[in-house]
Amino acid sequence: MAEDKSARPGAIWDDTPTHNGGAHTSMMVETGNTVGSQTSLMTQGEAYVLGLWCADGYHRTSSIGLSNVNLTLIKRFARFLERQLGRERLRIRVYVPPNVPRTREAEAICDRVVYRRVQKAKHVSYHVYVNSRPLLRRLRGLAQQRETLPQTLIMAYFAGRFDGDGSLGADRRKECRITYGNAADAERDQRLLQRAREDRIQVYRYRDARTYVLYVSRFDAPAFVRELQEYSSILNSSDPVETEPVRARSAAVC
Repeated sequence: MAEDKSARPGAIWDDTPTHNGGAHTSMMVETGNTVGSQTSLMTQGEAYVLGLWCADGYHRTSSIGLSNVNLTLIKRFARFLERQLGRERLRIRVYVPPNVPRTREAEAICDRVVYRRVQKAKHVSYHVYVNSRPLLRRLRGLAQQRETLPQTLIMAYFAGRFDGDGSLGADRRKECRITYGNAADAERDQRLLQRAREDRIQVYRYRDARTYVLYVSRFDAPAFVRELQEYSSILNSSDPVETEPVRARSAAVC
């Protein structure tokens, strides 16, 4: 039976084939305050969004968004964008693997949805974004100055970072890791976390994966995860938390 590609106004099915799961390019609006003072004016919800965007965020010249396979995270980021700029500015692209029926869940988030088939994808993925240079400048500035976050916002930031790029040990209790693409980014968050907690925190380099991991000791991880749970969408949902087996790592970077 041919697939029903009908949709409410604003939803589009794009049949142009693509062979990768990446988006096709397409925090708050600038108020005139200095970046240092802006971090002190953030809410815990905005600190979470900052962490989530630092983990899985997307940006180009004038667009800012989030790419993820988890619709719960897409919805939370979309709510933030909607509060800043209004629902009419939101855009969503949905990337659908072959032979997977299209669902309309994204159409409840915004009125402008485009669907694309992705030949090599295994899971449905989502990309929510807006076009806004002021918002992009604001979020970039906050990311660069996140070490100035007030202590009351630090764990909310790390909950967002964990939801985007974190995992637990195989037993789901001991060990907590957050993955980074470069050492400088990981070390910056290491310093930030050490302001909030006295945990044993190290940054390791995984040579094979070419990534860096912020590692919370198995002795401190249970308490750390409990604090994250106050703000985390993943830890408070029925979605499975990513787990990793213990694997060889190189010496700590710092």
